[in-house]
Formats: sequence, structure tokens, C-alpha cells
Amino acid sequence: GVDLQVEGEENLWSRRPAVFIFNHQSGIDVLLVMKLIRRDVVGVAKQEIRRNPIFGPLFAAAGVVFIDRGDREKAIEALAPAVDALERGLSIAIAPEGTRSPTPRLGRFKKGAFHIAMQARVPIVPIVFRNALDALPKGSFFVRPATVEALVMPPIDTSAWSREYLDDHIEAIRDRYLDVLEEGTR
Repeated sequence: GVDLQVEGEENLWSRRPAVFIFNHQSGIDVLLVMKLIRRDVVGVAKQEIRRNPIFGPLFAAAGVVFIDRGDREKAIEALAPAVDALERGLSIAIAPEGTRSPTPRLGRFKKGAFHIAMQARVPIVPIVFRNALDALPKGSFFVRPATVEALVMPPIDTSAWSREYLDDHIEAIRDRYLDVLEEGTR
């Protein structure tokens, strides 16, 4: 019963491999991202999910790269398999907020996804979901009929990025998300 309306679908295919980033509000977001990207992709997830008796084995079998968010040094080391996957032609899907937001408000972006793209010299493709919480509210186990909008922005070239200006690039991309999400509330 979820109607996914996509704007900018051509941006899903114009430059691959890529790091696909998405705002993470609902448990249904990961399914929506996989429906959009469809093939040649691996996800990045927090280490805690590995211990989940249902999702842990499923994610591991799917080749998900797990990262330990509690140890910055280990997290950076753990990104190496994601960079390797990109170099083998696979794309990466990751939520830069790091975890689901408890509200529709966009959380702070962590740097992992951007480091991965910069190291592999691949573009970032932002995906903005609106109304995902209508389909699967936080704490709910049942998907509800809803219309979820997805805006796939054009790929952003990272080949000339440097660590010195990484925070500025992240802020600019996050600002684009805020603009799109604000438009949806008007």
C-alpha cells in the first residue's frame, strides 16, 4: 500500500558506482532505497544491527559493511571495505545521519559517507524522502498505506574534494536536504 513517487529517477543511473545517501526517518527507508537503486549496491550499517537475530544475519548475507560508531579509529578502518566495493564497481547506500531521526527533522550528518566517496573518487547522489513516517512510524511494526515522495538529486562530483573543506561540502549538501524537506511542508 505504499505509493513511491520518484522525481529525478535518471540520477539513479547517470553515474555509477556512487555513494547514495538518504535521510533516515523510518524503518521503511532502507527498503525504499533498495527499490530505487535495485542492483550493484551494498549498504553500510551500524555494528549494533549485526547482533539483531533477524536483521543481523540478513544484512551480513547481503554483504552489508558494518561499522563501529563508538570507536572513531575503528570506524575509519571499517570504511575500507566500502571503498573496496566502490572500486569493484558496486555502489554504496548509507544514511549520513547515522541512525533514524525520532522526528521528521533532519539530523546532523556524520562524515563517513563523504569520506568514502572522497577516498573512492565517486559521486554522491542525495536521495530525499518525504512522508516515510506516514508509511511506517517509529515504533510501529505495520506498514500503512501512504504516498512517499523521493527526490533523487543530480550526482555531486567529489573528485576534487579535500579533507580541509569536507565540513563545508557536507553542510552544503545538508542545506539542500533542508530546502527540499521545507518545500514539502508548504
